[in-house]
Amino acid sequence: MAGLGHLQMDLRKSMEKINKIYGPPGTGKTFRLIKRVKAYQRKGVPLHKIGYFAFTRKAAAELKARIRRQIASLRAQSESKEDEFGTHDPRLRNQGDVSMLLSLVDDAPISTIDSFLSSMVSPWMGLVCEDVASEQVEEDGAIFLRDEAIRTAWRLQRGIDGVEAGMSGDIETFLESRDRLSILLGGQESSAKVIKGMLKRSLFVEEAARSLGVANRKTWEADSLNRLFVEPVSEFIDTWYSEFRSHVEGWCDSWLEGGAQFVIGADAPVGMTRYRYVQYLCTLETESQIEKLQWIWLVAHAITTESNLKDINCKSLYLSRPPKGKGWPSGIMTKGKCPLSNAVKEMIISSAEIHASEIRNKLHTSRGLLIRILGQSSHLLNPQFADPQEVPGQTAYTPRIGLNLPQIPPSKEMRLTTELELRVVQDLFIVHSGVKEILSRLKTQEGVSDHDDMHRLAEDLLLTRCPAVCRRWYPKSVIDALDSIGERPWLDDHLFRAISASQGNEEVHADLMRRIGILRDLRRQYRAFIIDEYQDTNPQHFRLLSRLWGRRKLEDGDPPPPASEWDPTICIVGDMKQSIYRFRQAEVTVMKRAVEYIREMNREEAAMENRTDNLRRKDSAKDPRPIPGAPGESSTFTRSSNLVKKEAKRKEWNSFNVNDDGDEVSPELVQRRREGHIEMSTNHRTLPRLMNTMNLIFRDTFSERHHLLPGPWHAEPQDLTPSRKSDHVSKLEWVIPTRTGSGLKPLDMDIAIDPFEFDGSNDRELCADLLAKRIAALVDGTLARVYDSENDSWIDATEERIYRPEDIMILVSSHARVPLLIKALDNHGVPAMAGKQGLLMFRPTVRALMSLLWLLTSPESKSAALAVTRSVFVGMNDSEAISFLENSTGNQIKSLSESAPSTEVRTLFGRLNYLVRNGKVRQALDTAIDYSDLLYAYPKEGDRQDVENWISLYDRIANSVGGDAALVLRRMQDLSNLDSDGPKSSSPGSGGAVQILTIHGSKGLEAPVVVAYDIFATGTRDSSFASLENVLVTPDIIAGRIHPWKGVSKPLSGLWTVAYLFDDGQQRAERRRQFYVALTRARDRLIIAGAPSSGAHLGESGEVIFKRGEGRQNMGYMFLDGLAYASIQSGQEGCSWSQGGLDQTGNTLSLNPGIMFENAHLGPDSVAGISIFHHPNCFDTKPIKSLVQSWRERVELSKASQTIPKEETHRKISFTVPMASHELDSAWSCKRRYWLSSKLNWDSEKMDLIADENEENYWPSAAEFGSLFHRLLEIGLANPGSKAEDLDSMWIQSQEDNLTDNKTIEEVMAQSTLSDETVIDRTKKRLLHLGKLAREGALGKLVSGETFDGFQVEGLRTELPFYLSLNHSPNNLHRSTWTPRGEETTAIVEKINTIFNGRADLVLALRDNSGKGWLQVVDAKTKHCLHGFNPISPLEGNELQTVVDGDSPFATTPAEEEILAEHRLQLMLYSLALEISERSKPDNLRREILPPAIQISASGRMIRMRDEDYKQARIDLISLVEWCGEIAAVDEGKEAPERLPMDKISTCEKCPYYRGTIKLCGPIGEKLGPS
Repeated sequence: MAGLGHLQMDLRKSMEKINKIYGPPGTGKTFRLIKRVKAYQRKGVPLHKIGYFAFTRKAAAELKARIRRQIASLRAQSESKEDEFGTHDPRLRNQGDVSMLLSLVDDAPISTIDSFLSSMVSPWMGLVCEDVASEQVEEDGAIFLRDEAIRTAWRLQRGIDGVEAGMSGDIETFLESRDRLSILLGGQESSAKVIKGMLKRSLFVEEAARSLGVANRKTWEADSLNRLFVEPVSEFIDTWYSEFRSHVEGWCDSWLEGGAQFVIGADAPVGMTRYRYVQYLCTLETESQIEKLQWIWLVAHAITTESNLKDINCKSLYLSRPPKGKGWPSGIMTKGKCPLSNAVKEMIISSAEIHASEIRNKLHTSRGLLIRILGQSSHLLNPQFADPQEVPGQTAYTPRIGLNLPQIPPSKEMRLTTELELRVVQDLFIVHSGVKEILSRLKTQEGVSDHDDMHRLAEDLLLTRCPAVCRRWYPKSVIDALDSIGERPWLDDHLFRAISASQGNEEVHADLMRRIGILRDLRRQYRAFIIDEYQDTNPQHFRLLSRLWGRRKLEDGDPPPPASEWDPTICIVGDMKQSIYRFRQAEVTVMKRAVEYIREMNREEAAMENRTDNLRRKDSAKDPRPIPGAPGESSTFTRSSNLVKKEAKRKEWNSFNVNDDGDEVSPELVQRRREGHIEMSTNHRTLPRLMNTMNLIFRDTFSERHHLLPGPWHAEPQDLTPSRKSDHVSKLEWVIPTRTGSGLKPLDMDIAIDPFEFDGSNDRELCADLLAKRIAALVDGTLARVYDSENDSWIDATEERIYRPEDIMILVSSHARVPLLIKALDNHGVPAMAGKQGLLMFRPTVRALMSLLWLLTSPESKSAALAVTRSVFVGMNDSEAISFLENSTGNQIKSLSESAPSTEVRTLFGRLNYLVRNGKVRQALDTAIDYSDLLYAYPKEGDRQDVENWISLYDRIANSVGGDAALVLRRMQDLSNLDSDGPKSSSPGSGGAVQILTIHGSKGLEAPVVVAYDIFATGTRDSSFASLENVLVTPDIIAGRIHPWKGVSKPLSGLWTVAYLFDDGQQRAERRRQFYVALTRARDRLIIAGAPSSGAHLGESGEVIFKRGEGRQNMGYMFLDGLAYASIQSGQEGCSWSQGGLDQTGNTLSLNPGIMFENAHLGPDSVAGISIFHHPNCFDTKPIKSLVQSWRERVELSKASQTIPKEETHRKISFTVPMASHELDSAWSCKRRYWLSSKLNWDSEKMDLIADENEENYWPSAAEFGSLFHRLLEIGLANPGSKAEDLDSMWIQSQEDNLTDNKTIEEVMAQSTLSDETVIDRTKKRLLHLGKLAREGALGKLVSGETFDGFQVEGLRTELPFYLSLNHSPNNLHRSTWTPRGEETTAIVEKINTIFNGRADLVLALRDNSGKGWLQVVDAKTKHCLHGFNPISPLEGNELQTVVDGDSPFATTPAEEEILAEHRLQLMLYSLALEISERSKPDNLRREILPPAIQISASGRMIRMRDEDYKQARIDLISLVEWCGEIAAVDEGKEAPERLPMDKISTCEKCPYYRGTIKLCGPIGEKLGPS
């Protein structure tokens, strides 16, 4: 097999030389990718060395499944006729090769980019991260952490506070910047909101910082930002300026004719008029483009009314004269006041108007508007020209405010100084960086991470920058070198600089070289990268992935790397027209740059790489698939008849010069193909006529005429060639609600209201209702018709084909549209399901549940009670609720159980009261949901899903806050306050229903019928949404909205203006891409739904009339623009779509639905007609019911409900209860303690108001020390061994005594968690001492072979595992559930199995003097072996050290009696397990069980339980186990055990529920709570 490098070279140049696939919707991108993966495999590339990345987990899983299916279809032998889906591959030796390939699919790195980066970083976490997070933070948790980080940042008072919060660097500068922002942005709340907005767009902030060079500058110069203003117009500004200036100078000269009488008579005594300022500007020369930009703006500002400056048609020089607003005089006299003769005046005015008209023509264009905006913003930020000499009282040039703000605003309108603008941007970067550090610390403390953290760690691992863990000890020169990566991230130039800088520092150099070695090893792991949906990647993804494309580590025998700068094969797939995830910080420009790089790499290799000449041709690409029988192909033998198959006829080389149909393509396209850029243009999804219609529409959609701001974010149109063959007919429809009346709605609630007939009806409601009627007609096959207004007749448009609900997809721009749609569809009997329906916390069912949770956690709150009484849970009206609250005191839940309006509700609240008193709030919620009217009042599937989502959210929060319902409520209330950031109402997709999705959610999907709903409202408010947080973040610039004085207009800001322009321009471009995505989901039928904001109405002849607005371009206007363009292209300009030309802005359109149905005027290859449905009369109409009538019918239906009696048949069940042996004795001493832990799930930890803050521990914890001593016995205890035939070898294997062996002690201590050497040494000595005591005691004597108490050891087992199942059949025990009608039995418990599973510390195999064999459990206890233990003088130590009779096998002191009693049931359980085990043996091998013993480590004594105590322990154990099993088996009915009497307080003192400073339980008579 060839070396890796050779294989890689083979691979890169044999894969058809395609590196970038441009795939619009429906062109088979994924199919091509799967073929590419198979091609890589054919060239010997293992699946695990091909990195495939999709945008979503769902897409990655789908691709993996499709690859699996493709591999499974391969056949080692020629496929048979019956094998319809098999594909013969001659390189397969046998069919087992396919199984091997399939086994590799699951391990292949097919995932999202985020998942791939996580998996890559995970093995190296210790190298790049000091504190490894244990889990991924939830979305709402991330929001709370962001808020907490911001609050922490604003609480900091000193630098030391910042260090404790996790900050580094110059913290004092951070505090100054934070305080300055608080003042300039209008207070702490406003500034915190700005920083929060930046945190949500941290990637764009980092890109802006990189673009502006923030990291490398301590101070800024405004000139460094000039490129932001000049780049969008650099290609045309010089010519535009020259032409514009010549007309402005001509206009100025015109007014100077006639002795300048028009000017002199209008001059101001002081200052410059508008004309004089323009005249002054004409005397100034401009050199740079920034000066030309500002010059144009200043002139435009002087000659235009300020309110019109932002309009394209800004109406400059009305009547050829400048305006006179803002107190700034025009400077040109009116015609009537000028003393010249009329003839001269006419001549001068005519001359001025000629130039004024040319000026308007220049300014009244998109370029003119762009230049005005850029000129204004650049002049605000960095003025190149002085303001005009001020005319007293003029406000056109407002005062500028600087860093030293006055107490009182100097004017109602203001501008910012350059210094202040730059300072604010720097402060934003500084504060954002500091808050991110605080956020990082908070996440570390919580043990969580997010994708941003993983990306930063990946950057550190791939040495995109200096790793964070190295910044504290690397020299600054090395850090600066590592941080200096260029625009080509795959290159390692910055690493070479870092290596050079690290010379002389061995530690740093060694660490750096190790990291570089890891990077090159990582590069070696992957030989091919396939990246799907590349248009949705962000700049960080590009940097990280491209770091893996650089030079890899070469092994001996590897050939030299390729001629280009990339080692692996790179294949990216995407469509820039489908880049719609900017809100996730995806950037379409990333793909454009990547395409250029790919073409560059291919050009370099074509020019310089000669090792693969046999695999390349100038105008064609080699097909990588093997061709049976072709020369050079290694294959298995195959019959000659198979060589004439289709595969054998396939061409080895595919020409770049022709398309799929064999037609020649343009030279430009050929060149792109040569350079690895393949554009797929055959559409397999949409019917031909509908596809052709979309082609025409999209040509206009992506036309340059719509580009307000030039830039790389604009997509280009591309016609798709439809190839789908079908008998179905392409359909384009428009549902446009048209009002037919304008009367007032009747006030009588019993009268049914037709919303089309009356004022006050919402257009969106009308549209939803009309659309629901149309969909119902498609699903039911009922009447549909269009109105011919010319002939006053109806044309039948009923469909022969009946669609299923799941064939229909409705696309919305916002989740807020969903509830109205679902309601309308439900009213017409059409099932519908939406993935999301807005904010979960504001859904009606959730509001009701929140009020109930409030009451359950605050039973005495009347405010909570009021909310619940007015909800569906109780249903009181206002007067009933007020009356109830006036007469109710104390527990409001109990009061409702007595005063609710119905028996069922009273019973329900009685149950809720019981559950709350017993701490079962979660169960109370389930009971309320199951037995209240909640889901009767809100019966839709979406409402049920909301309840499930809310319960899931409750459980997730409860797990994070320890189950406290009050804390859950608090967290949920916080989520409600998050507004748009809060959790969303989501539903899983379901079959058999119309799917309602957002445009983003529909990405990658398709449907026979697609509805673009409410499209005239989609895109109208993008700009206002962008600045809601008072911060604009783009990859080029960030800007905060400076507003130091509330109640006064926000000062004009140059940076805000240009940032707004960039953000708005990119939003507009993305909205057009969303329009494209929405329409291309359709296979057969596209339905447009909606009307312009002014609505549509019927004309006198019945035609549909509406007016196009002049506002922001929305998707509806994009649709109309596309139809206008299509009609003109088809030679039908002047039809209804294009009357007056291409630009239809502000026009009124009149449509005859009948004519449009017959002829859409869109050309012969487009859809023949457009079905326009404008009124309910277009469909079968059902009688409209009034709201009151609908509710009456609903009430009558509920009254008519019948209760069907259930048959009294109950399941009989066996119940299994797992128990632990260590909890038996504590349960026996206090059954209530067991009840609290097992039934109420209380943690067995004491509760303290203030946690213990113990100083350095003198000893290890008692639990850890006990484990260490048990381990010592396990490996150090002697075993005399024997030849007993009834014991297996594990019992009788002899072992020496190592209890005091130092090596044994070291082995034991190796398992400890101790780190303090003093404590470790102290512990070793204590273990040695206890080992000595054990050797000298009865146990030591026995295991050494001596006889004690008549017994001798034959063998032993340490840590003997056991499994014990104790069964019993309870008497009349049943499981039941509560209902408002009483308890209902659900099952009868026939048998209870209590399971114990564990290990016994030590079991001795003994033989007595009579020769009888015995087994005895010995449990070692280290009680009193640490504190109070006296190793020198036992008599001066604790009571367990005291020995009265060392030869007695029984307890001889109260302390010994007590420790035996404390563990008697546990010991009995071990003994019982041995007894049952022995019963399974033959009689001759069976041993008796000796009462168990305790090894008291404090004295070395081994004391045995007396026979009578042993018998009683058995009785008590069985009794306790049966009780524990029965309380676990029943849901309720078993009352909680009483608290212990006061004389048992010693037992309580050992209980964690009593020992804390907050007493959760205790003896009868003692007050619980804080002590």
